Amino acid sequence: MNNKQAVQPAVVRKIENHMAAKGIKRSELKEALGWSYERFRKRMECKIPFDVDELWIIASVLRTSPLDLMPDDATEVHEVAA
Repeated sequence: MNNKQAVQPAVVRKIENHMAAKGIKRSELKEALGWSYERFRKRMECKIPFDVDELWIIASVLRTSPLDLMPDDATEVHEVAA
């Protein structure tokens, strides 16, 4: 797994952490985003990476910064890649 592939699981983990902290379920986030089930599922299962615009929208729904959805540092990405 290369670093680009390893970033996606770290981003999903961050999104899920923010969702849990705010008591938001996956179905609620999907609905708030106005996405189809498939679009949401493929991104949350790391089959398709989020693009920058999508992360801005998710951050807005979660009332956080897009930067808060990024891995904290390279160590977090390397842990996933290992």
